[in-house]
Amino acid sequence: MQATIAVGVLTLALSPARGGAALYLPLSAATTASTVAWSRARNAEILAAGPYQGALYIRVHDAGTTIGALRKGALLVSVPESLCSGPRPTQATETP
Repeated sequence: MQATIAVGVLTLALSPARGGAALYLPLSAATTASTVAWSRARNAEILAAGPYQGALYIRVHDAGTTIGALRKGALLVSVPESLCSGPRPTQATETP
């Protein structure tokens, strides 16, 4: 019981504010494509690829996104903007 309460409190404490940057961390095997689809369905802006496959840095625009991530089997952790650099994984290479 105490462990469940502790996890709940930590999840709420680390959840991103509306408009803030976050790291989407799937707890099970997930493809980057499924993470991109999940974030697009929630109007989250993709900022950069995360530290492993399926993880992404995103900008959260909805307060319910953290609960949606938990239902999907992932954690959504607030991160500083400075960690969200790099090429977007959904950008296509443009040819002149």
